[in-house]
Amino acid sequence: MNKLLTVEEGAAALIAQEIIVYPTEGVYGIGGDARNVELAKKICAIKGRPLSKGLIVLVDDLSRLGDWIIPLTDEQKERMKTLDYGFHHTWLVPKTEKCPIELSGDSDDLAVRLTTHATARALCEQLGAPLISTSANAQGEPSILTKEDALAFDHPFIFGVVDGQLGGLPQATKIQHVVTGEVYRV
Repeated sequence: MNKLLTVEEGAAALIAQEIIVYPTEGVYGIGGDARNVELAKKICAIKGRPLSKGLIVLVDDLSRLGDWIIPLTDEQKERMKTLDYGFHHTWLVPKTEKCPIELSGDSDDLAVRLTTHATARALCEQLGAPLISTSANAQGEPSILTKEDALAFDHPFIFGVVDGQLGGLPQATKIQHVVTGEVYRV
């Protein structure tokens, strides 16, 4: 059974390069410091997910992406801040050669979500970096929607579960390409 962490303890664990489970807009996510590709590999191993699929990174500010993505126009930055029913999309953004392949997988894009969820934002702010964010469940299994199930999602690589509430998003976030506007998931 995982231990329950405060936001501050979760952020300290992220800074110490640990993997944590935390509430997001719709489900519990699993993540770590996106700058550490070894954590991306471990997260994919926990989920039974191939690295080739890539991972979403959460940010509280687009500047945290640094030189991993192409420079965005002001219009594209504003588009990424648009809310759908009170929530941000997950955006596919063209990556540069500096973006770790462990994050983008086989794609030419990096999946990015500018989060409005209070707990996820606080974790990003305190880490000072992008946060890997994928659902905290084994691939093909149902998403984790309760704190009790998150605590029971135990693995030796998981440091703990950050206490907090889900954001109320009733389904997975919409996925859209920031340049072309193409929608991949509604």
